[in-house]
Amino acid sequence: MHTRFTCGGCLALLLLVAPLAVAQDSERNRFFVQQMIELAADGNAQGVDTMQRMLEQNPKPAATDAEAARAALRRGQEALAQDDNTGAALSAFLQASRDDPGNLDAFSYLGLSYRKLGQLSDAERALQIALSLDPSRAVAWFQLAQVYGLQNDQRRARGALANTYRYAQNPMRAEEILRSIAETETAEPLRNAALETLRLYQLPALAVIVPPIPVNPDIQPLNPPSGARRP
Repeated sequence: MHTRFTCGGCLALLLLVAPLAVAQDSERNRFFVQQMIELAADGNAQGVDTMQRMLEQNPKPAATDAEAARAALRRGQEALAQDDNTGAALSAFLQASRDDPGNLDAFSYLGLSYRKLGQLSDAERALQIALSLDPSRAVAWFQLAQVYGLQNDQRRARGALANTYRYAQNPMRAEEILRSIAETETAEPLRNAALETLRLYQLPALAVIVPPIPVNPDIQPLNPPSGARRP
């Protein structure tokens, strides 16, 4: 059972206490990330490229204490490996993001921690910040897709999954993951989003296989005709 870290809106508070210019830049960057999601959901590769370039042109925030950030990041990773210590992990990743607001891994792990604790809005915001730092980070896109799946937002889940495949270093492995989600995922929005993503990239895709109805023990199955193929 996870130890719940009651810090709803901590990330938003972080932005509020930051200098106004930094907060404005952050909101603008999150807008670009949202545009990448919407454009990817529509299969607009050129539009996604344009938004990516806009993000990559922005200077990265400077660290106030890079060494302390790395130490906090390590503490968070160690805590996250313990099933009941997600709250401590979240606290460490928040510290790392304060000490180094340009630390991609700090925000990526922060989003993962928030998702594990069920704080989906904070998870979304953290992952959007991570992607504003590196819009080609496939694993962050995948984490964001899972957040949208939990929020029942199928369209944005599709956009995030489309970018997951787009930026995957191993497209074959990414395709396998998409197909696995499309065929076995229990959450319908995420399952449908994966199926739509496969079709978007014109990859082989099968509709979800409905489990067979249990055989009624009182009814004997018919023997197939000789030479007929069995299902």
